[in-house]
Formats: sequence, C-alpha cells, structure tokens
Amino acid sequence: MPTISVERTIGTTKKAVLAGLGAYNDEKFGKQKVKSIAVALKDGRKIVGGIVGHLWSTVLFIQYFWIERKQRGKGHGTKLIAAIEDEARRLGAIRVHVDTMSFQAPGFYRSCGYEEFGTLDGYPGGVTRHSFTKSL
Repeated sequence: MPTISVERTIGTTKKAVLAGLGAYNDEKFGKQKVKSIAVALKDGRKIVGGIVGHLWSTVLFIQYFWIERKQRGKGHGTKLIAAIEDEARRLGAIRVHVDTMSFQAPGFYRSCGYEEFGTLDGYPGGVTRHSFTKSL
C-alpha cells in the first residue's frame, strides 16, 4: 500500500515527478524538446540586464527578466523583449507566456502588446501576480 511522506529535501522526489510527468506528456503530446534562450544587456563585459526563457513546443515561457536599476527607463527592456521574441519566432514559437508581480512590470508587458489573462491574489502586502500572453 503506497504511503505519503512530506519531504524538505526535494531532489529525489523532484527527479521522479519530472520523469513521470515527462513520460506522460510525451505519450499524450509527443516528444517535445525544451530550448533555453537567454538575452543579455551588457555594459562592456558586465551583464546589467537580461531575459531567460524556455521554448517548449511552440510557446516561449519567459522565466526571468531583470534590468539593473540605473539602466531602467532607457528603452532597454523593449529591446530585450523584442530580441527574445524574435529568437523564439526563429525557433518556431507562436505564443509567449509570462508572469509578473504587481510591483514589477505589468504596465510594461501591456505596452509591449501582451494581454492579461489572469491574476492571483493572496501575496503579502496586497501584491498580485499577473499572467500575460502574446501571439507572435
């Protein structure tokens, strides 16, 4: 009889869950390769901003997006988002998905043509998580 255990060290369980989920998804959806994409903003050799995402099937999931404070408000974000979208298109993407917090960049994503499709309340301090998508 299977038992349930709560674990604080997740490595072994995470590995088993990912393998099982991957096999199930492959069975239902066909084998899909994940392609990682990173776009950097550099000042000389120093990275002062960038975006990291993963392309799975035909959807780019933007995972991380950061720009150093003194580089903000200069149009770099718009150029970075355009660069990762262009690369994703080149690799076959037809859609982008991104989540951002209310104190981060919901207005930025709206200004770049992203459509909000959901919010999640319940974070401390009245913060809301916003989910956006865009067709490429």
